Amino acid sequence: MATEADALTITAPATSANLGPGFDVLGLALDLANEVVIRRRPGPLEVHVEGEGAGEVPEDASNLLCRAMLMGLPSLDGLDITCRNRIPFGRGLGSSAAAACAGLVAANALGDLRWSPSDILARAIEIEGHGDNAAACLDGGITALVPGPRALRVEPPDGLALVVVVPGSRVSTDEARTAMPAQVDLADAAHSISATAGLLLALERGHLDEIPEFLVDRLHEPHRGPLCPGLDALRGIDHRGLLGVTVSGSGPSTVAWVMADAASEVADLARSALADAEVTADVRVERVAPTGLRARWQPAG
Repeated sequence: MATEADALTITAPATSANLGPGFDVLGLALDLANEVVIRRRPGPLEVHVEGEGAGEVPEDASNLLCRAMLMGLPSLDGLDITCRNRIPFGRGLGSSAAAACAGLVAANALGDLRWSPSDILARAIEIEGHGDNAAACLDGGITALVPGPRALRVEPPDGLALVVVVPGSRVSTDEARTAMPAQVDLADAAHSISATAGLLLALERGHLDEIPEFLVDRLHEPHRGPLCPGLDALRGIDHRGLLGVTVSGSGPSTVAWVMADAASEVADLARSALADAEVTADVRVERVAPTGLRARWQPAG
């Protein structure tokens, strides 16, 4: 049992949502995570932000993490919170979902609230307005958000890697949603459903050769693509190990789906293609994280 001297440490992974055709439904967790350390001590709330967002995001109760905690706790006084952020802000990699989910899990632990996983997911959706990132953040692996709400999880297949491209520019979720039309063609909606089903089955069965045709989206990427620097250049790369390129969440980050043994080569080709297109971006090779958010008590040091 945790004592007043213990610290609660939470790791919350970055996520990529939509995965092409699965708009607001599909997501996956990445091997890149924020860490939150919460200690009890006398006095008012203190918040410290390190890394991404330092000097930019609030260091008080208006911080998104704290607002999520207040959905279950009456007050945050007596807490010292350190946020060690590694997930880039405003890049479509689920930084807000990581903060919201970490805050909800912290409230559950600190308040002994006994929320179920579906309770936490529902509250994350209330905060975020959508649950694709939150589902992947909480459960890890590859997830599909289904009615309940709850997440169905698919184990990441062997041999799959991701080349994540993070431009220097930012895109807000509101801006990306504004770029989309209020109505969509019925044929495009049907294509999205069909491709989403095919993608999930191909991933579950480990049939990586079937993935390329199921990454093509006609619902949101045609409208969000112009907000993603270098997307056309990345899609123009010719390599046997490149399965396709998708917009990560609302962008501007993009994800190249690759065979694991080709990841380094595709990453180098991506850097070259982006340089030719005069796009400044960070290119990193990632794997799908097999585990989601984790919380643990440990002696405060």
